[in-house]
Amino acid sequence: MRSSRLSLVGFFMALALCAAPYLVHAQAGNASLSETIRAAILSDPRTAQMTEAEIDAMVAALAEEAEAQGVTSYDILWQPQEPVVEAVVEQCGSMSFLCALNEAFGLDGSDVGIPIGLGIVSALLLFVIGSILLHKHGHHPVVGSLKSRA
Repeated sequence: MRSSRLSLVGFFMALALCAAPYLVHAQAGNASLSETIRAAILSDPRTAQMTEAEIDAMVAALAEEAEAQGVTSYDILWQPQEPVVEAVVEQCGSMSFLCALNEAFGLDGSDVGIPIGLGIVSALLLFVIGSILLHKHGHHPVVGSLKSRA
């Protein structure tokens, strides 16, 4: 009986030790959130007419609502960044068809060897399939039967 009670107390102590960093981090995050909200409020020139008590009340209300919605300090401080526009450089020159074919296959369009290689491999595949059909059926579509007529 005593050992089960001791193991139960040990379990809860270990659980409390594991949960302590999360609780401390949550409190530190709340303080950081309040500081961020206070800095954002004080950066507005309209708050110059407000008293310190009004600012504290506003910070407390906003921090409570932000915490309830899961907003962090990073979310408040985040600024959208301008998209980087890269200059489009035409590298293909006279082979724009091959570049367009490259882009159609999802490639970057700069290496024209890829569509040329795909064309050669496709022709080779058609030749192999035609040879297999010719060997299996023994009939050429233009010449006729390949078996001797003797």
